[in-house]
Amino acid sequence: ILSSLAREEQVLINLYERVSPAVVYVAVSGRTGSGNGSGFIISPDGEIVTNHHVIDGASRVDVIFADGRRARARIIGSDRYSDLALLKVNREGLPYVELADSDQVKVGQRVAAIGNPFGLAGTMTLGIVSARGRTLPEPSTDGGTYSNPDIIQTDAAINPGNSGGPLLDLNGRVVGVNTAIRTT
Repeated sequence: ILSSLAREEQVLINLYERVSPAVVYVAVSGRTGSGNGSGFIISPDGEIVTNHHVIDGASRVDVIFADGRRARARIIGSDRYSDLALLKVNREGLPYVELADSDQVKVGQRVAAIGNPFGLAGTMTLGIVSARGRTLPEPSTDGGTYSNPDIIQTDAAINPGNSGGPLLDLNGRVVGVNTAIRTT
């Protein structure tokens, strides 16, 4: 039992050391004040995925890399209905994550979340996929609601500031984007 536990721990340590350099802290300021979240680099030339709600209303977006370097980011695209946004920084040779096919994710599969909860950089939590195909009701611009479909539910701890960070399989590939917590 001890050797299998040590092997699993080594898998998690390796996953964190390999992926965490590609996870960024996203700091925003704008008409509604300031905020923060997480994001992850998807290309070596500075494309970064985060949540729409992290950058919504931002007039300035800064990205702080795992090594402490900082860069101003441009919002390339954003979709409130999928709660996704694409940022771009003018950097080359950045570490980046591999994307997985989220349709292949199974209930019971172990997953890890890396992000910046409560502004604390570089935190990793572990859990399982608890369910697939959840919907997440959100307010719409016309006063009604819409549902963000096909949400992956996990019991990995997701807290304020984890938004926009990657949900990873144990191979370190992104299977989802951490979006919300439900407390009731």
